Amino acid sequence: MNVLITTQIYVPETQASAVLVQELAGALAQRGAQVTVAAGFPHHPYGRLYPGFRWQWCRVEQEDGFRVARGWHLIHPSPSVVVRGLVYASQCAAFLLGAAHSPRPDVVVSYGPPLGGPLTSAVIARQARAKLVSVVYDIYPDIAVELGYLRQPQLIRAAALAEDLMYRLSDRIVVLSEGFRRTLVQDKGVPPEKVAVIPVWLDARDIEPRDRDNPWRREMGIGPEKFVVLYAGTIGLVAGAEVILAAARRLAAYPDILLLMVGAGQAKDDLEVKARQAGLDNIRFLPFQPRERLSDMQSAADVSLVTLAPGRGKTSVPSKVLGYMAAARPVIAAVDLDCDTADLIRKAGCGVVVPPGEPVTLAAAVLHYYRRPEARRTAGEAGYRYFLSHFEKERVLQQYLEVIQSVAAPSCQHHPTQPGAH
Repeated sequence: MNVLITTQIYVPETQASAVLVQELAGALAQRGAQVTVAAGFPHHPYGRLYPGFRWQWCRVEQEDGFRVARGWHLIHPSPSVVVRGLVYASQCAAFLLGAAHSPRPDVVVSYGPPLGGPLTSAVIARQARAKLVSVVYDIYPDIAVELGYLRQPQLIRAAALAEDLMYRLSDRIVVLSEGFRRTLVQDKGVPPEKVAVIPVWLDARDIEPRDRDNPWRREMGIGPEKFVVLYAGTIGLVAGAEVILAAARRLAAYPDILLLMVGAGQAKDDLEVKARQAGLDNIRFLPFQPRERLSDMQSAADVSLVTLAPGRGKTSVPSKVLGYMAAARPVIAAVDLDCDTADLIRKAGCGVVVPPGEPVTLAAAVLHYYRRPEARRTAGEAGYRYFLSHFEKERVLQQYLEVIQSVAAPSCQHHPTQPGAH
């Protein structure tokens, strides 16, 4: 079976989806598939080409059992919606360059960017007479409309048509949760048999529970007396992380409480400036940490935090929660009370859910765990058990492999091993 995976983000970029694609490609290769990852050049999140890379039309790399074909595309640091749109569009074109340096696929697996990625992947799949599996981590254009990026009725209609076409051209659609599945089936009219619910996964060896007073914490100058509330991961526009600043003001009377934000994203720089202007010395910002330091970083927390802006819970599911659970730390989720993230926290019994955008209730939740060490331990242990039984890497990867193999079976009968350029 020949598999082509198209992806917006790939290692050495550090976002969760980059690692997931790498691990999926490796798992497929270990099971005998010939795998190529078609990607762009690493530049996320700041729009600058990573060191060690240079401009070239196509760069082919060999990884452990599979190939990575990187195609040229526009890279620019501007946060402008127009510029970002051009970057995304050129990344989709880069997939064509990657596909041209790949064996003819039986299955194309699309990991974005939204709308354009699956549609470009559909073109590749149709030309190769291959099947298309589209992985939907966020529901577009709904997010763009809710955030105000898409306001013109003509653009909204065009994006909705592109979304409908994407669903029609996909042989299978993988979503993260039952809530996403309901949205696609009930609101978007996608046939239910097309939609598979597979969560993101995490290798239990990448993040494991450790002592809170560990080497990473000491290197960061965080003493054992500090009660650390950790937000780790992408600090994006849908995160609604402004509520953390407001909560920090209400927690200023507790000098031993530190709100620690580790990651990057479009909203981080603005939040950091606002925290500095407000004189908040109980909140600290750090960049993404190396993969080998994640266990110590996550375990340095006493409690972990996930936020989403009001109304965003139905179109986005933050993967950072898995890292918190893997480290056996309790989770405070400031999200819509009826969203999938809230349901996960309740089912796992690993934390508390508070309404989004309400700093008073968020600060109260922090103080709840601050004053109750036994509640922290109980919630953390429950989350770790739930993680092992639902989100551990091998368990979830097997679900992906079954979906890919099921759609590939008819295609493989026509050209089981035949290579060929597009």
